[in-house]
Amino acid sequence: MLINHKDAVGFAITDIATCDFEALEQVDNSELLRRFGRSTGSDRVSRFLVQEMGIERRHLCPPDKNALDLARDALGRLVRQCPRVLEDADFLILCGISNPMPVTTTSALLAGEFGFRNASCWDLKSGCSTGVLALIQAQGWMQAGARGGVIVCAETLSKFSDPDVLQMSASVGDGAVALFVERSQDWTLKSVVHGTDASLARSMIVNATFPPGPGEYRPEDYYFTFNQKPEGIEAIGRYWVSSLRQLLENAGISGADVQHYFAHQVDAKKNAAVAEACGLRREAVATNFSDFGNMGCPTVFINYHRWQQKRGAGGADFAPGAPLVFHAVGGGVSWAGLCLVRR
Repeated sequence: MLINHKDAVGFAITDIATCDFEALEQVDNSELLRRFGRSTGSDRVSRFLVQEMGIERRHLCPPDKNALDLARDALGRLVRQCPRVLEDADFLILCGISNPMPVTTTSALLAGEFGFRNASCWDLKSGCSTGVLALIQAQGWMQAGARGGVIVCAETLSKFSDPDVLQMSASVGDGAVALFVERSQDWTLKSVVHGTDASLARSMIVNATFPPGPGEYRPEDYYFTFNQKPEGIEAIGRYWVSSLRQLLENAGISGADVQHYFAHQVDAKKNAAVAEACGLRREAVATNFSDFGNMGCPTVFINYHRWQQKRGAGGADFAPGAPLVFHAVGGGVSWAGLCLVRR
């Protein structure tokens, strides 16, 4: 947790781009349940997905593509949108737990492919909170003198979801986002939080190791398995509330002060409950779960991007004095949060 923020460097997300979601397969609840051999009429699961989780559709990566392909797509769109990142980025961070090349520093691979000239590169993995943790690390790098850099988040959680565990398979989607962050005097950093309950590291895990031995590969070994499930679910809810309260307390603001809350989307009901527990106004909570589901670490920034699009070109109504919160908690169990205030 950041205790003394008086001299902290502020920053802004100056450009952002997503992968081409039109190129992915959009699957609504009826089609998903049909694929799983479930009734699509009065099925209680369908009602649960809409009424409780708040999801209606999600985007799935094709079988011949992976998270690195989605990362390339998002980064390529960012470079075309803002060519100067190739020269101006002092770092490139790649975030994700479904990286298909775990032995390679894939951030460096991307930097080489796109021609980044000055970027230090590293990969980051901390569950669904990875993107927000990258934002915290980016601020620290800028505090040390960097002008700015690029964060890329990409996940294909659908490829690791057991089709027999419908609550997981139905809630996840795939996606990627790339953002350019730069030093900015327009924003003040107020506080950060990050933490891990390592005792629950196996609560959601892919048990198989890489590479598989000769003749040992079985797809089902690479599905997520759930251990300590009740404890893990309870812990995620507890840490979600406690980390947000800690973040706000250290920033010296109340939940009612927050005007823009960009959080990881587990499900609509849980997001609303956390916001209410911490005193956030409903209209301050950005949501995109209905159309995208849980994409893991890209969710927070795609949420931010869609919020800006809905609010128009006015910077999502970022008025002077407006607190902006990025926040995520995920299986593992790890959490991360960052609060900025517009000058």
